[in-house]
Amino acid sequence: MKSLVIVLGSVVFSLASSVALACSKPANKPEIPDAATVVTAQMVKANNDVKAYVQGMQDYLGCAGLARNEEKKELDDLKKFADDFNKVIREFKAKSAG
Repeated sequence: MKSLVIVLGSVVFSLASSVALACSKPANKPEIPDAATVVTAQMVKANNDVKAYVQGMQDYLGCAGLARNEEKKELDDLKKFADDFNKVIREFKAKSAG
């Protein structure tokens, strides 16, 4: 019986550890390139990095259990970041089309 408790305790601990690791805030925001100087390959990489960051932040916010005001601040920051990147995308497309 004692060994069963130890095994169950270690399983619960390892599951809790993996959940804690899975619920971590992405380390750094990707850098948004300058629309005036960026080339297509850099834009593609930036787009992929931004998508991964946004998805990581959405996953984090879904499991972090932040207070309402902290979550709102994180969402507002994420929205501003995405809006800033979308502005660069529009400028890049306009520059590429012209």
